[in-house]
Amino acid sequence: MAYQPLHRSPSQTQVLQEVLDRATSGEMGVCVLDLDGCLFDSRHRQIHILREYASHTGDARLWAVQAQHFTNWIMPDTLRAAGVPIALAEDLQEFWFERFFDGEYVLYDHAMPGAAELVRRLHKSGCEIVYLTGRHRAMHLGTEEALRRSGFPYDVPRTRLITKPSFEQDDTQYKDHALEEISALGEVVLFMDNEPANVNLFHARHPEAMVVFVETDHSPKPIHAVASLPRIRGFLM
Repeated sequence: MAYQPLHRSPSQTQVLQEVLDRATSGEMGVCVLDLDGCLFDSRHRQIHILREYASHTGDARLWAVQAQHFTNWIMPDTLRAAGVPIALAEDLQEFWFERFFDGEYVLYDHAMPGAAELVRRLHKSGCEIVYLTGRHRAMHLGTEEALRRSGFPYDVPRTRLITKPSFEQDDTQYKDHALEEISALGEVVLFMDNEPANVNLFHARHPEAMVVFVETDHSPKPIHAVASLPRIRGFLM
């Protein structure tokens, strides 16, 4: 499903208001927040990589790819939406892979509009902020810098970033294991993620917490988020 960063539906406003109401009503606890496809719009990282490839190869056709052409993680679908021959997907695969998971390239991501302000308000209310991302350890330093540049609370008390020990580790299994460490910090009151498997896991583990499904894009796994979970398309109210 495509991103809608400027989305402001009544249901979204209601969900985000409930998030803030819980945090400011004395229900201070741990807020667990994903990054890619959640707080950050990583499509801009992908666009930069494609244009860098275009510069290397002299193939200007890739400049046609814009943010709205990314509706999933399948490159041929993206190229097709932009009117670019999908045969290029195989040629640029290795180039893309080496850069998308590089800590320097995460600095090309854009924070979702309203996301940093929301997290700042949660932190100011007294909540512990845990950025729990599927990015691996080699991306840790770049991710820290991206958080700082985008105005998210970091390098201050009650904030921490958790990244995967290795790239190969399955994201959901890693987040499942990380729950033990996070639960030791206090009561988990909020979890936000764009992967159905992850929100389902947290809902099962912490049914008392507010688990929000961020409907941007996600892996092609045939898994659907629990229907009763609150959903948002962006962070603007």
